[in-house]
Amino acid sequence: MFAWKIYGITVVTLFLKMFAIALIQVNTRQKSNNFSTPEDAATFGKGGSGVVQESQLLERATKSLNNDVENIPIFLFLATTYINLGCWEQGLLIYFPVFVLSRFVHSIAYLRAMQPLRTRAYQLSISVMMLLSGHILWRALQS
Repeated sequence: MFAWKIYGITVVTLFLKMFAIALIQVNTRQKSNNFSTPEDAATFGKGGSGVVQESQLLERATKSLNNDVENIPIFLFLATTYINLGCWEQGLLIYFPVFVLSRFVHSIAYLRAMQPLRTRAYQLSISVMMLLSGHILWRALQS
């Protein structure tokens, strides 16, 4: 039960992080009257076509969210398998928070154009997923 509580906290935290990035997108679009489609501009905009080149912040928020969509689901599948196979329980207290922290740092670094911090945060999150994969394979091959 402890493992699933940690998993639940991790899932909610990652969701809230992604939701915050989505809110940055919405807020930036509304402030700049910059929408990706004419129908969005007509519905939410303040006149005009509203479809123009996106601001740098909006582009960065979109790319950050896309990167989350590419990485967070894989982590969640690995985390679920890690728990279901009964892998090292202390790993939950190390790997899950490190992954969450690395994704927060990655998003902040992406929004603020901070290299090499962004790359290091991404590498850390990938390293966590590789460690989870190693534990999963070790446990699966032991049975």
